[in-house]
Amino acid sequence: MTTQRTSWALAREAAGLFLTAFGLLGVLGALGALHWAAGLSSAMAGLLTTGILIRPKPTAARWAHIARAAVCLLGYGGLTGCAFALCAPLGWIGVSLAVVLVGLWLTTREHENEGAA
Repeated sequence: MTTQRTSWALAREAAGLFLTAFGLLGVLGALGALHWAAGLSSAMAGLLTTGILIRPKPTAARWAHIARAAVCLLGYGGLTGCAFALCAPLGWIGVSLAVVLVGLWLTTREHENEGAA
């Protein structure tokens, strides 16, 4: 048995998404008015957080996993770019952390070794 949402519930959800979007736009605009790097860094941190927290199921379509990776790369790249613009050593810290994370991702593959034993 399927349950359909009432038109009131759909309107309420649409209004909630609309208000959330305009609230975030207001926050990013205010931060951007303080300093361009504050607004851009917040937007990129939001993208990175979204990419990390929203995980498609392993059986999901390939494009869903590619989209998640693209959002994460865009967010992290934007944060690193802002760091370079503000202070070059901060940018190099961002690049170095990315290299460390890729190295850890490549070395911790326990599930692949379990089948060989």
